[in-house]
Amino acid sequence: MKNVINKSFEIKDYAIKDSQINGFWMTLLDKETLTTEIIYSPDKDGTFDAGETKRMIQEITKKCDNFSSLLPENITCEVIFKDLDDLTYIADEGNFEVEYREMDEIRVVYRFHVQYHI
Repeated sequence: MKNVINKSFEIKDYAIKDSQINGFWMTLLDKETLTTEIIYSPDKDGTFDAGETKRMIQEITKKCDNFSSLLPENITCEVIFKDLDDLTYIADEGNFEVEYREMDEIRVVYRFHVQYHI
């Protein structure tokens, strides 16, 4: 069995316009799971209003979809929204329900999982 990942993502790949990355941690949990935890903060002092929160969540889910499209089909991407009761978005599985509200920051975990086929 051989599995080669030939695409890597850098901190700039996670950047979203009009926000700043205020924290960035990558953790290899086991041989199948890599997580990237990111804290997005508003570009200027203050908070994300409900409209900005909606835009940020849409941009974050689009990033997950984009990452998924660049990876082999046996690697899945999902995003866990830590400040929204661990609400999880799975790449390319459509929309999910969320109540948009004002937020100081948006903490997310991008989770990449390799499914090995023997």
